[in-house]
Amino acid sequence: MNDRYEVISDYVDDEPFDANALALALSEPAGRELLLDLVALRHLLRADAKEATALTNAKPKRSTLRALLAAAAVFVALVGGYLAGVRRGASSMSSAPPATRVVQAPAAWKDVPSGKMP
Repeated sequence: MNDRYEVISDYVDDEPFDANALALALSEPAGRELLLDLVALRHLLRADAKEATALTNAKPKRSTLRALLAAAAVFVALVGGYLAGVRRGASSMSSAPPATRVVQAPAAWKDVPSGKMP
């Protein structure tokens, strides 16, 4: 490619370029043909890139499926834990608590009013 048409390549590649040099290069028929060729080439490359990414996009489906399975497992664990807790709570409330032993206070025991010690 000629140095005077390098500015067209810079323009197509979104690189910094001199606007006056671009206008001068596009004023010639060869410069306009080069611009059309570069745009067509870029279009072909983008079309190939889209097809290539379409073939490699199998992973997001797998990761989506894994995320859904993980969410389902968490949901099943929460519901199972809740139901087990409800069942255990109902069975433990139906029976009386175990008997306790009552200890009598010794005769030397005194009630002390709160605040000061005698």
